[in-house]
Amino acid sequence: MADEPTTTTPATDGATPPPATFDEFLATQPETVRALADSYAGSLKSALNSEREERKAMAKQLRDATAKAEQGSASQKLLEEISGKLDATEKRAAFFESASVPAVGCVNPRAAYLVASAEGLFKKSGEPDWAALQAAVPELFRKPGQANAGNGTGAPPPAKASMNDFIRAAAGRG
Repeated sequence: MADEPTTTTPATDGATPPPATFDEFLATQPETVRALADSYAGSLKSALNSEREERKAMAKQLRDATAKAEQGSASQKLLEEISGKLDATEKRAAFFESASVPAVGCVNPRAAYLVASAEGLFKKSGEPDWAALQAAVPELFRKPGQANAGNGTGAPPPAKASMNDFIRAAAGRG
């Protein structure tokens, strides 16, 4: 009927599936959209890089001040404590940055960080050992793939019949 609202659902018969990642989506966009997205991402990356450089400079200043402080003094102990906190904060920030990568599939980065810290699931380089973390707590990770209401059941959700389907069936057309 013409007065009934129609709902659009993604077609699965012969149609191409929606892109799985933002990069795949962006590759299908016109050049003007890609240029706009690249300029926006470039400004975010430059801001991030400047923040990292400032953090590195502050850490160097803190190490220099710690070296100049008297051995065993209260100020040296305080500077060492602050330096330790800064290192822990940088390690945590790097963890959250790598947890946001879609290939990792971490659904709860905070819980994953707490487990990694408690279990010592970091590589010698300081990077998280994602394979060991996924083996330790698999419930904090999801498999990459298409979101679907039938995930977990092993099958897509069943198609529901609409009023149009009932009318067509009653008219013998369907």
